[in-house]
Amino acid sequence: MSETEQNQTIIDSHPTEWDEADFRRNWSQFLQMLVGENENALPLKRIQYQVEQSPIYKEVLVRWSGLSGAERLGAWKRLLQAAEEVSREVLPACVQCGTCCRKGSPSLQLEDLELLQTGRIPWNQLVTLRRGEPVQSPFDRKPFFLLDERIKIRERADSQECVFFNADTCLCAIYADRPVQCRAQACWDPAPAQDLAKQPYLTRRDIFKNVDLLLEIIVEHDKRCSFRKLNDAFDRLIETKGETVGEVLEILSYEEHFRNFIGEKLKVPSGQVELVFGRSLTDLVPLFGFRVIEEPDGSRCLVPETA
Repeated sequence: MSETEQNQTIIDSHPTEWDEADFRRNWSQFLQMLVGENENALPLKRIQYQVEQSPIYKEVLVRWSGLSGAERLGAWKRLLQAAEEVSREVLPACVQCGTCCRKGSPSLQLEDLELLQTGRIPWNQLVTLRRGEPVQSPFDRKPFFLLDERIKIRERADSQECVFFNADTCLCAIYADRPVQCRAQACWDPAPAQDLAKQPYLTRRDIFKNVDLLLEIIVEHDKRCSFRKLNDAFDRLIETKGETVGEVLEILSYEEHFRNFIGEKLKVPSGQVELVFGRSLTDLVPLFGFRVIEEPDGSRCLVPETA
């Protein structure tokens, strides 16, 4: 939709007849349309915050109910122009809209190791994404397979929000000690974050470099319980039309036993198991369109996600 067509769509909604509630609703709809057409993908809240801090918006909002029909139409057009100018010339400053934190948690760089060693980032809020696992690019949201591992801050269940982000206040619980990736985030300029992605990422070998036995066990776990083995098992499951479901369940059972048994032997705190061994293969099963359910007798079976 062109700028002219977009403006016409809003004007055809008769702003001359809107009350204040109608004005707010149509303003919100317009911003959503503007963001949808915006090639640089600036967050909705980013544009909204900047426009609504302008004198023109505050004046229009205060005076709207007392404006004549012609005055409302003129004021509305000025607001549309202001919003479009903001989308092209956004201020180079964070407005704490929280969009970056809602899109995902940061991966840690080698520079962040001190934050862990000094306890400023708790170890139980970390998870390892292992080599070969599928992830989404933080820049274009396209999926790819990791060529090397990442240590990430956890995300909230059933969302991509960082666990340290407060959705009500849009504030970060560890802002003063946030990782370098968070510091490099800038919705108006992706270049700093893209440059940082070329720098060394933190790995379990960096964290546990003085614990040789644990590193040996991690290597063995990665060899025996890799994501590729699970992926290959699901490929065979499709090829055999479900006849090899036992192979998938055996891989899941072995991996779960491995992490639980070794975790208990080495007294790994439960909150740090996903840092040491990464996400469990069972938790990754939904990526293939399935889920694991446990029967009353303790046995487990694989069912389609939609079942």
